[in-house]
Amino acid sequence: MRPELTVLDAGQRERVRRALRDRKLRCPHCRRDRFEVGEALYLGFLFLDEATDAYLVALRCTNRACPLPRTGVTLGQEEFMGQEEFMGQEEFMGPGHPEG
Repeated sequence: MRPELTVLDAGQRERVRRALRDRKLRCPHCRRDRFEVGEALYLGFLFLDEATDAYLVALRCTNRACPLPRTGVTLGQEEFMGQEEFMGQEEFMGPGHPEG
């Protein structure tokens, strides 16, 4: 496991699935709407055009016949983190940080 990846617990993975359903997202290759949810990569510090709370969440299409099953979705932290993880962000960013 790479240190920059965030392992998601069962509740976080379910919130990712809910966000996928809300957005009506489908696999770009086979159009199936079911995915296995993997780890999340924090993007906010890597790309200036991303929101400071942006994560790329790894997805794998569950269709065994899918020609390219690996994809991902960009989500804001509040879309999949539990309330306790999200509320702790102020401590992480520090008081006075524009996003904290």
